[in-house]
Amino acid sequence: MAHFKYESISMKDMKLSITIAACFAAMSIFGQAGKSRTSATILRHFLHPSSNYILVGAHRGDWRDAPENSMNVLQGTLKMGADIMETDVRKTKDGVLVLMHDPTINRTTTGQGSVSNLTWEYLKNVTLREGDGGPTEQHIPMLKDFMLAVKNKPILINLDKSWDIIAEVYAVLKETGTVDQAILKGSLPLPELRKKYGSIIDSIHYMPMISSDNYKNDSDSEAYGTNYISGYFNDYRPAGFELQINKESSPVLTQAAPQVTARKVTLWINSLWADLCAGHDDERSLTDPDANWGWLIKKGANALLTDHPKEMLEYLRRKKLHD
Repeated sequence: MAHFKYESISMKDMKLSITIAACFAAMSIFGQAGKSRTSATILRHFLHPSSNYILVGAHRGDWRDAPENSMNVLQGTLKMGADIMETDVRKTKDGVLVLMHDPTINRTTTGQGSVSNLTWEYLKNVTLREGDGGPTEQHIPMLKDFMLAVKNKPILINLDKSWDIIAEVYAVLKETGTVDQAILKGSLPLPELRKKYGSIIDSIHYMPMISSDNYKNDSDSEAYGTNYISGYFNDYRPAGFELQINKESSPVLTQAAPQVTARKVTLWINSLWADLCAGHDDERSLTDPDANWGWLIKKGANALLTDHPKEMLEYLRRKKLHD
């Protein structure tokens, strides 16, 4: 009996040891996977796009759970695992760069007035509102503080509304050491962009924008059309192109999109509302993602900006198109 008891205890110990070893192995694998997701790996996906991995951009962050363009919304966006957070930059009357989508602070804060007519001293004392208008204790972030919070976190930041203040934005990115975590954008052809900002363009990740209103498939066009796209590759390589598509027959989709994918740079599409993605928007995607988000991916999109990042991530993970 003693011998049998000794064997029984040994088997229990063995099972316990195996269980503990398996747990440590799983923890090790999980830790390695977590460590492998960095801003650098996300940037590699962006600069070297693939149809096998679709980048998810959260429009104004996780704004359904926190005030848009806030520090708290950044934390929610990081937690869900989105690759990119889109945010908006504006300049105050005294030259401070802050996060704010609208020209005024009326909708999103407890204050009133235009950002460009208000000082930082005023703005730092108002508080942000939730999406439903309810007040919070959170404050408007300075771009500098926001980028310091972003630094070394596994996320890139798409800085919208900043095309007229790229030099000032770049100065903040350089100061905070976050140049490689930022994507800037605008609509100017490369020669005009260089004339306005000089060598700064060579130091940032820049994404030209093409819309159905201004795209022309005209090789003689100085601004848009084939020259606009090919012109960006004469002595430069953009990080990608943002395409805004109002309908399925738009030349932006039928002509510009193939030009972009042929250049092997990221093709970014906004799925926020119908006239940005030929009707294949977020709301339709919630009930039929294959016919909408999936349709955009089949058309060449390898980065999508959405108001429903959680649902998009779930969909892409089911399709094995995201980690």
